[in-house]
Amino acid sequence: MEDLYFKNEEARLIFGLAELEGKAQLDLLGIDPSYYLNRQKAEKWYTETKEKIANSNHPKLDVALVNLEKLYKGMKH
Repeated sequence: MEDLYFKNEEARLIFGLAELEGKAQLDLLGIDPSYYLNRQKAEKWYTETKEKIANSNHPKLDVALVNLEKLYKGMKH
């Protein structure tokens, strides 16, 4: 189904990482408590998400990458 709000997956992920916080952020990114319990699942999500946005020219990319790192660090502890 076509996304009516974001032009692509990259834009959706960057929005979620750069503009949202808390439950709204986790919901948009598809993160549930299992990511905090399963290190492999967290690492797979982190790697795939980083690959999807790493080469973006989006103006909020730097903020998104910083927040991606913060989320992943929280999952690892």
